[in-house]
Amino acid sequence: MTRDTLKVDAMQATEKNPLAIFSALTLGLAALGFFLYWVSPGWNATADWRGIVFEALLFLFIFFSNLVVLPHWKSARTLCLGLLLFLIGTFTDVHDEFFIQPRWVNMVIEDPTQAIGAGLIGLGIWYWVKERERLLEQLQKERDFEAALIPKLSHDLRAPLNNLMGMASVADEEPKSLESLAWVREYHGLVWRGAKDMNLLIENILENYRLKSGTVALKPSPVSLLPLLDEACQDFHYQARKKEITLVKDGPFEDLVLEADGVKVTRIVQNLLGNAIKFSPKGGKVILRAKPGNGEITVQVIDEGPGIPAEQVSMLTQEVPTALRNETGGENKGYGIGLKVVKEFVHLHGGRFWVEPNSPQGSQFCFTLPLRQIHGV
Repeated sequence: MTRDTLKVDAMQATEKNPLAIFSALTLGLAALGFFLYWVSPGWNATADWRGIVFEALLFLFIFFSNLVVLPHWKSARTLCLGLLLFLIGTFTDVHDEFFIQPRWVNMVIEDPTQAIGAGLIGLGIWYWVKERERLLEQLQKERDFEAALIPKLSHDLRAPLNNLMGMASVADEEPKSLESLAWVREYHGLVWRGAKDMNLLIENILENYRLKSGTVALKPSPVSLLPLLDEACQDFHYQARKKEITLVKDGPFEDLVLEADGVKVTRIVQNLLGNAIKFSPKGGKVILRAKPGNGEITVQVIDEGPGIPAEQVSMLTQEVPTALRNETGGENKGYGIGLKVVKEFVHLHGGRFWVEPNSPQGSQFCFTLPLRQIHGV
């Protein structure tokens, strides 16, 4: 076990154990008290007991405040540091009531630690208030988003079902239609598209909640890139054909092997291809491009849709999904659930995700994945 590992384990144990924090503070103050006693020329002959009581109560208040706040060091570092410095100052102040202190102790230890500690405490409280406001605002955005999302999801899930019910009704009323090979093929394509759309939407909802709860983990294994891209294009064959969209796969001639979670990489490509087809105009073109370089693979999904305004591109980095660009025809908007899943899955693999404008029209959704290794999960 390395020295850094031991240090991290010790810090984690201290943060989770109030008794360890109490012991550390007590030992530190005992060491400080011994040092002050060593530099002191002797006892203080005159004692102001009112001052002693006040300073002792202030010291105890700051001491127990440290016990309460220090377990939250990761989220309140400024406040914790301020309380620690102020604790040193108040302890030195109490010690000063009993022992004669050299002038340099006041100038070097007591006065600076109290002044700087008080300033950091005020700044830490301000940071804490701002962080709480940010969290409340984010929570409200999530509630508003979920409230607006339910009708949208109901519509998206109901549309494929209505199509299936309509085709089933036609088959029930006109049994002879089942004898038509063209009609059967159309029905098969409708069932396939509806099932794929609903499955992808449901998977995105589940993955979004798994990401929020922190239960997503990678299961890396060797993944061949070209078969994965071929399968993704085949999955959206019917959707592209319905809108007369040409799917172009522009990939490397040689197969590349990723050390990645194949299911999640597939979900990344599916979401980007689905969005590209959804927002592209009838008769347009969608390009799926992959190129290796610098130990990683860069994948681009390029559409000819309305594009994403610059102010909306920044929304893709937000924690809460946001309604993005109008769909072709202007009826609906995308709510960014799939793009949030894409962004988080790419980051889990140690890659990058970004959006660029496409010339003359459309957007390029790009991401990178390392070819040989996976970084922080």
